[in-house]
Amino acid sequence: MSRRRLVQIAASAALVASMPLAMHAAAQSIEDIKKRGTQRVGVLSELPPWGFVSDQGKNVGYDIDVAELIGKKLGVKVELVPMNVAARIAQLMTGKVDLLLATMGMYPDRAKVVQFSKPYAALSIIVAGKKSDNITKLEDLAGKKVGVTRAAAQDTAITQAAPKGATIQRFDDDAAVVQALLAGQSDVIGANTTYLMNIRKAMPDAPFEQKLVISRQYMGVAMRPGNKELNTRINQIIDEIKASGELNAISKKWINQDLPELVTELPGVPFTVQ
Repeated sequence: MSRRRLVQIAASAALVASMPLAMHAAAQSIEDIKKRGTQRVGVLSELPPWGFVSDQGKNVGYDIDVAELIGKKLGVKVELVPMNVAARIAQLMTGKVDLLLATMGMYPDRAKVVQFSKPYAALSIIVAGKKSDNITKLEDLAGKKVGVTRAAAQDTAITQAAPKGATIQRFDDDAAVVQALLAGQSDVIGANTTYLMNIRKAMPDAPFEQKLVISRQYMGVAMRPGNKELNTRINQIIDEIKASGELNAISKKWINQDLPELVTELPGVPFTVQ
């Protein structure tokens, strides 16, 4: 594991340890959420099709639709709280939101800080670059400038996989990463499979393609740890909307494909409160 990643984990652990007890428990229970009448959900606002702002100024996307379904099942209104990738866990752990539906990749280091639900979506972490570039294996990234979103799953995956000689460029959000590729500031980018979908939608003739698949990522609802009741109910809701076809409809609506098979376990990532 890289030194930078160890520092991130240590910082997250310090954040949890330093939190006042009252804040750590804020709106943890279903009863607390129902008494308030709203469920505060952290979402992204610059990553189509997962979470973004429509031409009408509304937060929309895959994650938002799932959040609305969860709110409906809990019988409460949903208050969407837009945030950037790097701030997600801090916003959750300091009680600013009750849940995160913000393309939260389910990884062991994150599972030490937050409680994940069962996965509700999946995608691939890839390297994207110019069609004309001969990149067929990880070693071909040596000497390349690789753009990633700071603290995102792509950052972790690329940092661990990139060969010696690759330069990792970190940007504050996904839009900046894509712009770096388009402008030639980055030779390639660490992305997920929906990046190219967005680029092609805006630029049908864009000369970019998937070069490498780094890993498979599963997304779960993130909660503060320790609340078995909330975790159990969220998992029940995910099972319900999978069985009803509602989750598949969301996948087809936003990604134009059926819901992929979702894993029932991930090493180092418990889906239930232990």
